[in-house]
Amino acid sequence: MTFASDESESLSLLLHPMRRKIYSILAEKPGSYFFDLAKYLELPQGTLNWHLKRLEEDHLIKSIKYAGKRIYYPAGLRSAEAERIYAVLRPTTGRKIFTFVLNNPGAFQSQIAQGIKPPVHHDTVRYHLNRMENVGLIITKRSGRTVQIFPGQVAENLQNGSLTAISDSYVRFLLEKLREGCLHPEVVLQSKRQLVLRIECPDGEDMILNLRMSEWELLTPVENE
Repeated sequence: MTFASDESESLSLLLHPMRRKIYSILAEKPGSYFFDLAKYLELPQGTLNWHLKRLEEDHLIKSIKYAGKRIYYPAGLRSAEAERIYAVLRPTTGRKIFTFVLNNPGAFQSQIAQGIKPPVHHDTVRYHLNRMENVGLIITKRSGRTVQIFPGQVAENLQNGSLTAISDSYVRFLLEKLREGCLHPEVVLQSKRQLVLRIECPDGEDMILNLRMSEWELLTPVENE
C-alpha cells in the first residue's frame, strides 16, 4: 500500500488532520496500544501504521514494546518508564489490587486476594504484584515466610500527579518542533492537565491544537467500606 504525501517534507506533520488527531489522542491517553487506536479511529491498520510511522520518524511520538504489545506516546511528554507503569495498571484487576495496597499498606497477599471485589485467586494477585514491583509501584518486606506489600515511591508520584503533568520542557519541545515545521505556534492556555496552542499555518488559516491529559482517579485512596 502506498500513500501520497499530503504536505512538503519541510512542513510539520501535524498539519495533516488525521495525524493531528492521532497526536491529540496520544496526549490524552499516552500509552495507547495500536489496535486500540485503530478501533477508536476506525482506520485500516495499514493506514494507521503509516501515520504512526511518519510521526515517529519525525520524533513527535515514541513507542516501546511491553508485555508483547507496542505502546505509543508523545515524545517528551512522559518517560518510557512512566508508560510501562501505566501499562501495568491498565487491567481492571491490576488497578483494584494497587488501590487496595494504597488503602492498606503492609497488607499480605492473602488479604489482597480476599479484599478486592470480586475476590481473585492468589496466583492472579501474585502475577500483578510482580509486574508492579518490577516498575517500582510497590515494595515488599519479608519476615520469615510472610511478605507484606507497601506502596513504592512511584505510587507517590502517581498520587501527586507528577506522572500526568504537562511539563515546561514538553511545551518547549513541542513549540520547537512546530517552528521547525515552518509554523508559528502561540500558547493560549497551559496548565498541568491541558495545553492549548494557536498555530498560524502557511495557508493563512489558524489551527487550534488542544491537548488534555486525563487523570487516574481510581488511584486515589478511599475509605474502606
